Amino acid sequence: MAQVTSSLSAVFLYKHGMVFDCKKMMTIVILSNLIAIICTVVAHKQWGIFSHDPVNGPGLLADPSLKFAAVLFRHGNRAPEISYKTDPHINFFPEGKGELTKLGKQNMYKKGKIFRLLYNGFISDLYLDSEIFIQTTNVTRTFMSAALVLAGMYPPKDYQKWLDEETVWQPIPINQNSPDHGLIFRENCPSFSAISKNLLSYKNEENLTELLSYLSEKAGQSISEMDLVKLYDLFECQISAGLQLPEWITPDKFQTLKSIVLHRKRLDNFFGNSKVQKLVIGPLLKEIALTMELHSNNSISQNKLRKMYLYSGHDISLATVKGFFMNTIDMPDFGASIHFHLYLDETFGYIVKIFYYDRWNTEKEEELPIHACGNPCQLQNFVKIMKANFPRGWNEECQMIEN
Repeated sequence: MAQVTSSLSAVFLYKHGMVFDCKKMMTIVILSNLIAIICTVVAHKQWGIFSHDPVNGPGLLADPSLKFAAVLFRHGNRAPEISYKTDPHINFFPEGKGELTKLGKQNMYKKGKIFRLLYNGFISDLYLDSEIFIQTTNVTRTFMSAALVLAGMYPPKDYQKWLDEETVWQPIPINQNSPDHGLIFRENCPSFSAISKNLLSYKNEENLTELLSYLSEKAGQSISEMDLVKLYDLFECQISAGLQLPEWITPDKFQTLKSIVLHRKRLDNFFGNSKVQKLVIGPLLKEIALTMELHSNNSISQNKLRKMYLYSGHDISLATVKGFFMNTIDMPDFGASIHFHLYLDETFGYIVKIFYYDRWNTEKEEELPIHACGNPCQLQNFVKIMKANFPRGWNEECQMIEN
């Protein structure tokens, strides 16, 4: 393999524990510890969801030829990010706007149990820092989801039991600043702001004026075109929490709102747009590809490379990944995940496969085709595709406004 570049070396050194900022790492560990204690120990006492038997034998995906796995998963169920004046459930979510709910905590703990079911044997049943690296976007719901997933994957056993009494949790470092830019709507990125206005416009939608007027009247406040996504999200969050929508949200009205917000052509145009892909998931996919490349480098001791990366992220990120690989795009449910696997095949050498799980409790994978990479997708082709599609750094890409 060609000599590893300086940027690649930086990824290797940081993500494989050879250099780090002690002060930042201590802050991250303390934060993850506090989150995990709150999310898992309290849950253990109150929810009764921790009686699953330990996994024995190899996991469903623990093939001997599997050399590396990177998993991007969406956070668990959360509270809505807005409310409206006449909302009958305005006080139902005490966690706060956009925060992980009780149900979300339960589900992401179970997601961790499923990861154990899938990867047992590929990764040890003891937490080993040399095996796994966990990174999250910088919001509390993804930090908490990561903590709960890890609690499900790594219940303390043997020497890692740190209390005499029963506990389902142990401290595991969670790192911030994920390369996933699923929160790009909150970031200062001029090129994304410019392109998203065109791609997400509702101006040509039929019945839009009538719907906005109806929603404004019933909500007791003005509802604009820009409010539709978050209003639809509010209803979806309430439905997932088992709440009944107000009578004025009839099935017909809800379907009209859904058909506008999740219009197939608009979703395809947005998540299939090359600029959106560069900005939302470009850095993440490049990092995964380069890490795979490290694993194929025989001059680097595999004992110094972590076998698994976990990225706690968002629905926009997963949908953009599916769009990049030209797969059918539906907005991912809470706890959905995309799994990138590197295998050493006897015939073709290193090959890449991608699997999709559509929600938190799905145990059966769907393999996603990697278009333009060949079948099987050989690693060198996968890396070439990533480098060709994502040639620039994220900050530079953000400043390049297309006409």
